This record gives sequence, structure tokens and C-alpha cells, in this order.
Amino acid sequence: MNLGEKIVKIRKDNKMSQDDLAEVLNVTRQTISNWENSKNYPDIETLIQLSDKFHISLDVLLKGDKKMVYKMDKKMKNGKKFKIVTIILILLLFFISIFGIFAYQMKREKARKEEQKYNALMNNVEELGFQKDGIGFAYIEEDGITYKVFIKKPLPEENRISASTILFSDQEAIYADYDGKKAKVTYLNENKITVYCDQNGNLLNENQEKNHTFIYEKYQDRTISVVTRMAKLFDNIYK
Repeated sequence: MNLGEKIVKIRKDNKMSQDDLAEVLNVTRQTISNWENSKNYPDIETLIQLSDKFHISLDVLLKGDKKMVYKMDKKMKNGKKFKIVTIILILLLFFISIFGIFAYQMKREKARKEEQKYNALMNNVEELGFQKDGIGFAYIEEDGITYKVFIKKPLPEENRISASTILFSDQEAIYADYDGKKAKVTYLNENKITVYCDQNGNLLNENQEKNHTFIYEKYQDRTISVVTRMAKLFDNIYK
């Protein structure tokens, strides 16, 4: 006897119509009809309700109906899988939210530090007498040398200062760039020659080509003057 037949027997033994049983179990008459004709099955909660109201054990209700037991077992397993997937999704959303909050806080902190860095930079260049050139740089001219720093947001990650001077006597120029550690010095005339110096303007690599060494020695005093001033300004600007 399958479950549908057992429900019919329970109903008839208790002299109940389908409407009566439907009212007791809080379902529709059509639902009772479908159960009795094995078109579908009650859920586990309804089976427990049937068991309690009519004093029949679940074992008796389910015994012999392998199809019903299989469907219930499958449904329960699917329910467990659904719960597991739901828990995983909740945890995933939780961690995504935490990451989002953390990323937002990091972004705010980065923006705060950048603003702090910018304000300090602007304050320092103004105190040193730098002027804005309107295209993102602040500059100051001393002894025929122009020193520049980038002041437009966002500021570059690396702090730098540059310098340039024209040597009118023989139409040559010196361009320098300093990053707090070393200076890149470029001499321009009919050729372009680049050397690297320490913060005191001394040649870092003395094993240069003879032509490079000759140009450096020719403008050594001027180079030392430019580089040492750059280093001092750099320290005051980015202190």
C-alpha cells in the first residue's frame, strides 16, 4: 500500500471527506485528492501532522512507498544543499562587504595623506618664494637658474625637483633633475651629454667617456652650484 492509499484509508477510517481532511491539515481539497491519487506527496511537516493527529507512526506511513521515500530523501538532500549554498553566499557577501568597507577606508586614508602631502608641499614652496606658472609647476629663479617642482594634483609618487640654466656665453645649457638621492645632469650644445652626480654635485661614475668628463669638468663649478642648491631646496620642499 502506497502513501496515497494510506491517506485514503486514514480518511475513511475516520469517516472524513476530502474537505474535512483538507480543513484539518489546512490545505485544499484538491491537494488531498492529489495525494490520494499519488500525483504528488505531502511535505515532511504535513506527514508529522498526519502522524500526530491520527496516531500513526511515520514509519507506518512511509513503509512500502519507496517512490515517496526516495522523493523525500532527495528533497531533504536538496534542502541541505540549498542551505549550504545559502550559507556560502551569505559568507561571500559578508566578506565582499568587509573588503568593500576596507577598500573604502584605504581609499579615504590615501586621499587624506595625498591632501596632507599637497598642503605641505604648497606651504613649503610658498615659504621658499616659488611662484605658480599656471601649467602645474611652481618655480623660482636664482642666479640665472630656474628651479621647478610639480604641484598639480594628483602629485607623482616620486618627489623630484628640476633645474635649468642657459649659458649664453657659448649658447650651451644645463638641465638637471634630482630625486633626493642623485642628480641627472644633461649638457646641451651641438651634442647631448648626460652624467649622474651625488647631492654635492660630484660625478658618481668617474669612468665616463672622455668627452663626458671633459664637459663635466668644463662646467664643474656651475654643476656643483646647481645640484647642491637643488638638494637643499628638495630637502626644504619635501621635509
